[in-house]
Formats: sequence, structure tokens, C-alpha cells
Amino acid sequence: MKKILAVALVLCMAVSLAACGGTTSQSAQSTQNTQQADAVAAADTFIIGCPQPLTGTNAQPGECALNAVKLAAKQFNENGGINGKQVKVLSYDDQGLPEEAVKLATRMVQADGVQAIIGSCISSCVLSSGKIYNDAKIPTFGTGTSPTWMAEGWEYVFRACQNNDFALPLVVNKLKDLGITKAAIFAGQDDAAVAGVKTFTELCKDAGIEITTSESYAEGNTDFSGQVAKIINSNPQVVFISTFGPTQPLIAKQLRQFGYNGLCFTKDLYQVDALNVAGAASNGIAFAYPYLTYSSVDECDDAFIKDFLTAYEAEYGTLPVSDCAYRAYDSMLVLKAACEAADSNDGEAVAKAVGTLSGVQTLAGLQDFTTGDGEGLHEFNIFVIDGEKYMTWNNWEGTDGYNTVMEASGLN
Repeated sequence: MKKILAVALVLCMAVSLAACGGTTSQSAQSTQNTQQADAVAAADTFIIGCPQPLTGTNAQPGECALNAVKLAAKQFNENGGINGKQVKVLSYDDQGLPEEAVKLATRMVQADGVQAIIGSCISSCVLSSGKIYNDAKIPTFGTGTSPTWMAEGWEYVFRACQNNDFALPLVVNKLKDLGITKAAIFAGQDDAAVAGVKTFTELCKDAGIEITTSESYAEGNTDFSGQVAKIINSNPQVVFISTFGPTQPLIAKQLRQFGYNGLCFTKDLYQVDALNVAGAASNGIAFAYPYLTYSSVDECDDAFIKDFLTAYEAEYGTLPVSDCAYRAYDSMLVLKAACEAADSNDGEAVAKAVGTLSGVQTLAGLQDFTTGDGEGLHEFNIFVIDGEKYMTWNNWEGTDGYNTVMEASGLN
């Protein structure tokens, strides 16, 4: 009887082992099949990493940028992708922090297999992470406006939006033409703001314009009364505002509330949301930039931008409140043009192709990368706000609003 039980037990164990062996074999085969499927999917996909500030002070601009990248990817995919590959966007929150940008860059390069980068709109994040992308030979389009990161000379890092160092000479030349001899500065402490102050100060020195005072603030501050008082007491003819979008309406309102009604220039576009918040306090604020943002599609008279805004609104139910959407969308257009010019999605081939591009139609106009500096834009317009509306400087000259602001600046 014991022998019979022993034999039965052996048979049961054999069956069990066979079953386990079958399960292990099936599991291994399933894993292998999944890996093969992933490899096939990767071969048919062009992966773009999009690090942007999605939380914190600059979350709104970051979200606009990410939305624009996703919109462009959708449009590309509906028309065959990029060189026949479907575009996949991987989004990341760099929180606007350089150290976080470095962590994300390492992850994207080492683990996620990204083939191109669009971002960040925070220049200090591009500056901190750019070398990682460059060393990995990944074509990267930063969407910040500071000159610092492009000054590194990285071969795989490009820009399809404004470099403030290219626009500020236009601003200072305008001040010189107006006969301005005294300027005050209000600035943030981020990379783009600091770089803007440095360039503006150097240009003013060359133009014989005295900087009466240079005031700064810490990110997150909303009460600038102390800085505004110092600015007004220094008796400037113009105030240069070197800040990022969210601060624009706050400083505009406080300057006007404390009695400064003269001319102001911002280092970046004065955003439509700032105009809507600050209202009449925005009048007399000017900037050099390639485009404008809008409260409605009907306000836009540029056909290419209008098509973008219509598509963006249809996709997200609202218009972009930040031009970071424009910067990111244009970067996607240039990236696609480079891939097609190279007839390849290989990073080295794409980077070489960028330098051959000219006449690329974007929201900012035709971009030309053949100058060898990795920048697509070199010319800008001067806009000004009057009657709570945007207009070109040339159309503003001689109007009642112009005369009022010039008088307040002591120029009439």
C-alpha cells in the first residue's frame, strides 16, 4: 500500500513539475513576444521628449508649450508622421528647476530612448541639461529666450524662437532715436532675466544711456512697491522690465498706481493674459518680438498663425495664453523639416540638416539656420500697447497715446 502511495506521489510531482515547466516556458515566450512587439513599435515610432515646467510659477506657459508639441505631433501623424514614423511625445515636468532638468535629461537619454527634445521654456533648465543631450547626439530645440545656452556652442542644440540678445539692440536703438538718456531696470533672478539685464546694460552704456537704478525681486513675490518707489525716485525716462510672463501685469499695475506713466519696454512679448489682467496699465508698454498672442482667433490677421490658433482651440477648447506655445510649435516644424531634409531620423543626420535649412515657414515667419549659429530668427518687430490693444510702433507714432506717453517720459 505504501508503495502504491509513493508511486502516486511521484506521478503527481512529475505532473506538477511538467505543468510548472510549461508555465515558465509560456511566461518566457510571452516576455520575448512583448519585447519583440516593443522593438517593432519603437522601430515605427519617432520619440520626442518634452520637458517643461508643468507645476509651479511657470506651469501655465509650460502647459501651453506641451499642448503645442502634442498638437503638432497629432497633425504630423495624421499626415504620415515624420519620414513615415509615427510621432510619440513623452512629457516631463522639470518644475522650472535646473537640477530637475538634469535628472530628467539623464532619464530620457539612458532609459526612455528619446530621439529629439523640445524644451524647456525655462532657459536655466536648458542651460543645465543641454550638454547631456548634446553628448548623446540628440537634436534639441530649447524654447527659452536667454542667449546663455546657445553661447555654449553645442552642435545638437538649436533655437526656433527669439534670442533676446538679437532683439535688445533694436530696443536700445529705438531709445537712442527717441533721445532717451536715463533708464531704470526691474528684473527677475532667473537666467533669461539676468541675461537680459546684462545685455541691456551693456547696450545702454554704448549708447550713452544712464541706468538710474536696477531693482530685482525673488520668484513668487507679488508686492513690488519698494522697488517701484526706488525706480520712480530715480527719475527715469523709460523702465526696462526683464521678467517672465506671470509677473508682467503685476509690475505694470504697480508702476502705474505709484505714478509712473512713461514708456516701458519688456524683454519678452507682453502676453495677452497680462494685457487682460492689467488693462489700461498696459498702455505704453513696448517690446521687440516676432509675433503676438490673442484673446480670440478673429483678432489675428496672419493666416498661418490663425490656422494654428484655430487648431489649438479646437483641440483644447481655449487659445494659448503664452507664446511658449508658439515657440514649441515652431520647434516641431523645424525639427520635421530637418528630418525630411536629411531623409532620416538619425540624430547626427538631423543635426547636420538643421544647418542647411532656410525659408522654413513657422509662426514667427520664415526661419533661416544657414548663418551657422544654430538660431533660426534674427529679425523682429517693435510692438506697443495703446488703448489696451497691440499695434506696431510705426503705426503708434504721432497718435494721442504716443504723445501722452512721450510727455510722461519727458520727451515732448
